[in-house]
Amino acid sequence: MPADAPDIPGLLAAATQAGHGLTALEPGPCAVALGLDSLTICLLDHSGLELVWYDPADKAGVAFEDLQYTLGEGPTVDAARTGEPVLVPDLYTVPEHRWPALLAATHQKSPHAAHAVPLNLGAARLGVLTGHRSTAGSLTRSQMSHFLALAEGATTILTTPHGIDDLSSNDPLPLHRALIHQATGALTVLLGIPLDQALARLRAYAFTHNLPLLDVAHDVVHHRADLNSPPG
Repeated sequence: MPADAPDIPGLLAAATQAGHGLTALEPGPCAVALGLDSLTICLLDHSGLELVWYDPADKAGVAFEDLQYTLGEGPTVDAARTGEPVLVPDLYTVPEHRWPALLAATHQKSPHAAHAVPLNLGAARLGVLTGHRSTAGSLTRSQMSHFLALAEGATTILTTPHGIDDLSSNDPLPLHRALIHQATGALTVLLGIPLDQALARLRAYAFTHNLPLLDVAHDVVHHRADLNSPPG
């Protein structure tokens, strides 16, 4: 790596010193430092995993995280569920029974490798840091060490006063799936069903029609999709 290339300890130190919470830590330079194409952080909330930290230019990584959110399967989902790292050097060689819906839906634009590490605070799971790469391969020992350090550093930042503000109504991180939450709320009113059932209906519609969940949410909010019938 060139001498002037970004490094994880330096990026974490700069973000901590800036004192602006997670927004001070840029995903792009962190991914470069780890030899990855992109990085995301999803935080656990009432609806599952909320994508809060990502590079807006990262189409493939964000789409992959959205697909996991829609299907409820994948490295990020498993890391959140188990609290253990889920390292997948080659998604195309994973046994079909592990994530049947996800693997059936992956295509050439999906990441080839995905590595997910939980953001744990003691026994509590705050979320998951996931790295994506378009080529297959494991992280080197040094990369894995820095990847874990990034997860630990991100957890620390999230638990600082500025980091807590990121997750509050004072100055929240932009919610990538805000439109999905809006559509879910609209369905609860329209159909008279609980939030979890409304979200399940959105997911089922997206899956059965092979559409991105965000596109379905957009159509619901703008009255362009009919989800009155039960999913199935």
